[in-house]
Amino acid sequence: MPLFNGNANVLATAVYPGDVIPLFNAETLTAPATSTVISLGGAAPFGIHQVSFQVQFASSPTASVAIFGSNIAPTSSGPTDGVAVGTAVTTQSAVVTTTAIFEFYWAVLASQSGGGALSVIAYVS
Repeated sequence: MPLFNGNANVLATAVYPGDVIPLFNAETLTAPATSTVISLGGAAPFGIHQVSFQVQFASSPTASVAIFGSNIAPTSSGPTDGVAVGTAVTTQSAVVTTTAIFEFYWAVLASQSGGGALSVIAYVS
């Protein structure tokens, strides 16, 4: 998925239980960078019990990736009122899982030195 683009026709991508969707897809980024936003769709928040995010760098980085959730829809300026639900710091691979269900989620690459391309994959269940 591309970086968040406030000029796009769709500010968030709807996801449902069983979906697997990339927020960053093996992308070489410059920090800070905000991913595309996912929305738990019409089932939220009652039909979804957790969302897991697989954070993966091509090699060991010095980096910080935060996963945010919010019940406020993103605007063309970007997602707002985010609550950090987890962070992956200086690790090549990590999983962030949340049961604190929000309607919207996104990832932010806060800082990076090395590590190469970044993937953040959301698993909705």
